Amino acid sequence: MAIKPDDTETTQQAFVPILTVLPEYGNAPFLWIVNQPYEGGVGGNLCDGSYWDETHPMSEGLWQKFADWAIEFDRTAFYNDDFDGSNWDWDAFHERGLQLTRWLKEDVGDAYRVIYLKSFEDPNHALDGRTEILTDGTWLALPPLKRAIPIPGDLDE
Repeated sequence: MAIKPDDTETTQQAFVPILTVLPEYGNAPFLWIVNQPYEGGVGGNLCDGSYWDETHPMSEGLWQKFADWAIEFDRTAFYNDDFDGSNWDWDAFHERGLQLTRWLKEDVGDAYRVIYLKSFEDPNHALDGRTEILTDGTWLALPPLKRAIPIPGDLDE
């Protein structure tokens, strides 16, 4: 319990670490962790597609499914001039990512908050771009992350 300036009591909830599922490049990183309330963004990388160990907050089987999904993303060439993104199915990619995220939430329960963040390479990443998976399996739409350094002229500032 904490006391507010007007002498009323408030209940402070303990910080729950946050796991964010977000595929990136370079060894197919896919899981990020915020361990402290003062940490910003998605936190540090916790899991990637290169190896599994007992410190990961999931079974080896679930890690392998995540790794396969993230490696598929890692092998794309979104930034190459000759990349043709017309064959990349973002809806199917996110559907698979959200299913994996639901399974992760089942594994970790209330020990972590679990969030799915659409990759910024997705042209529609701002549409339902950040979603928390709750313990009962329902989704909660979250606002976009704030950038540490705003980009001039960006409408999301």
